[in-house]
Amino acid sequence: MKHKTLNLELSNDQFADLANALEDHRDYFKKRADEASLGFGLDTGYWQSRAAEVQELLQLVLSSAKHEQH
Repeated sequence: MKHKTLNLELSNDQFADLANALEDHRDYFKKRADEASLGFGLDTGYWQSRAAEVQELLQLVLSSAKHEQH
């Protein structure tokens, strides 16, 4: 998979918005995984893996911001 490099300068509000959006996106996938366990939509594993991918992205964003503050 190709990787993208992002160099962003965000205000504190923009950064908070980005982090909140990623959390909401992750939680949406978790909800879909719960629904899948009841027999709706795609299988649970798919949604759980998507939630994990977004969590990893969120961790990268948060970690990157911490390194920039120092």
